Amino acid sequence: MSREPLRRRRLVVLFRAVLALPHYVVLFVWALLALPVLGVGWVVALLRGQLPQPVHRFLGAYLRYSGQVAAWLDLLSARYPRPHRTREHPFAIEVPERERQRRLVTLLRIPLSVPAIVLASVFAVILTTVTIGAWFVALVLGRTTAGLQELGTFCLRYHLETSAYVFLLTSHYPKLAPAEPPAEQLLIPGFE
Repeated sequence: MSREPLRRRRLVVLFRAVLALPHYVVLFVWALLALPVLGVGWVVALLRGQLPQPVHRFLGAYLRYSGQVAAWLDLLSARYPRPHRTREHPFAIEVPERERQRRLVTLLRIPLSVPAIVLASVFAVILTTVTIGAWFVALVLGRTTAGLQELGTFCLRYHLETSAYVFLLTSHYPKLAPAEPPAEQLLIPGFE
């Protein structure tokens, strides 16, 4: 669980979805660029056994930023995300250095990731429920609860692990074991 403080400003909580709209526009445009980049990276990874460095950096930055936007919108973080300062956020994700990947696993990455994608979808429903509960709690109390934050962080971490696996940023399959991150960081196994 992140060591993020539980206090939330009620007015920001009330208008959080509206305040997140610019981030979702940026993420939408970034995703439109990320899909062809991922396709090219996948072909190169099949041929060379490794994701090209620029593709790795681009997809890693996209994953970090999308995770921070989700953490902010889902009330897991009080810090407003910034696309150009993703490493300074309480939910900073350390993307590992490029690693060699087995070509057969790379070829079959999507079929292999289907169980993780299905489970991440279930966790997305749970995260949405947690977010709604945290929204009401934060409006009434001016803070969220440690339990809601911990459960939401677990769901978001699994989603990010799944995305990292699909994006070829790591060869480590997503795990259900809860991560014990250091202070102020949400770590993904294989992202150390």
